[in-house]
Amino acid sequence: MKKKLMSVMLVAAMAASLTACGGSSKEETTAKAESETQAAAAGEGESAAAGADLGNFEGQELKVSTFSFNAELLQKNVYDPFMEATGCKLIVEGGKNAERVTKIKETPANYDVVIIGDAFVADLIDADLLEKMDYSTLGNMDALYDNAKAPFGAEYGPAYTFNRLGIVYDKSTCPIEITSWADLWNPELEGSIAIPDITTTSGPLFYYATAKMAGLTPGQDDDAIFAKMAELKPNVMKTYTSANDTITMLNQGEISVAVLLDFSYTAAKSASEDYVWVDPSEGNYSGYNTLNIIKGCENKELAMAFIDFYLSKEVQLAEAVDGVDSPVRTDVELTAEQAANFTYGKEMIDNLLLPDWSVINANKAGWTTQWNELFSVQ
Repeated sequence: MKKKLMSVMLVAAMAASLTACGGSSKEETTAKAESETQAAAAGEGESAAAGADLGNFEGQELKVSTFSFNAELLQKNVYDPFMEATGCKLIVEGGKNAERVTKIKETPANYDVVIIGDAFVADLIDADLLEKMDYSTLGNMDALYDNAKAPFGAEYGPAYTFNRLGIVYDKSTCPIEITSWADLWNPELEGSIAIPDITTTSGPLFYYATAKMAGLTPGQDDDAIFAKMAELKPNVMKTYTSANDTITMLNQGEISVAVLLDFSYTAAKSASEDYVWVDPSEGNYSGYNTLNIIKGCENKELAMAFIDFYLSKEVQLAEAVDGVDSPVRTDVELTAEQAANFTYGKEMIDNLLLPDWSVINANKAGWTTQWNELFSVQ
């Protein structure tokens, strides 16, 4: 049955658009997928997930908080096959990381599973809102890269994708060739750069990149790091909280350079062949998105089945082929074209730079105050 599921998802993946879909507030989907459509896509006589060994959860519901982008592709690659295989109904709510954390803190009973970036996992752990997990029930764990298995310790959920921070520039408007983080400080880039706000997922990664470039240590040399940021300020047109808005600014010529995570470049490059991705010579800091269970979840067995399905080779491959997420499985093989601009392959993943989230969480309030004072006019 795994081969059958894989063939259906791959056929559907290759037929799908690579563009990111807009966010939604809340979408409720039914438990029965259209088996005739899936059979036609696969050339098979049965639906994609029929018979997959995930357990029978007929009539049960699972409430999932996730990102708002790529909703249609996730529906096709993850939600519909899972619902068909288990008989359950998924209630999916999309939104920005910070907004979703606020909602979970206010009404944790409204959610079972949270799909969220690493910075916000730490916040939920500190608030004691995540259920401790038994990894022995996850059959796909052994296939993951080691640094994806337990990024926040063995009690909390695995990563399902890596993303690395880099630089995107428009070679038709940018006055210089960019190869390093240090190049962002070039005076020729005055008023032409967008950088992530310190409160975003990628903000702390850029903070660490700045520190590394300057030979400084976050949590110890923060005044000196912000002094370096102050030197960059004349070049900064925007400190952003939405990568989508930043891509729009790039498309409209309001900026020529943006500091972005790799998956944002996947969406941006479809607008222009002049956009160039740069892996800075000083190295890439990386983040990861994770799968976790909200504390008090009443259907933990179904939640674990969903997480395990998300980590399956079929899902990881389909999501990668569709340009949605970098795979964290060692056995997912992509062509050079499919892997382009993804955080993919053992060599790249082994060389990723990882920030210390304990340092970030201990200092983020102070960093945010200093950041707002520096970039208050942005």
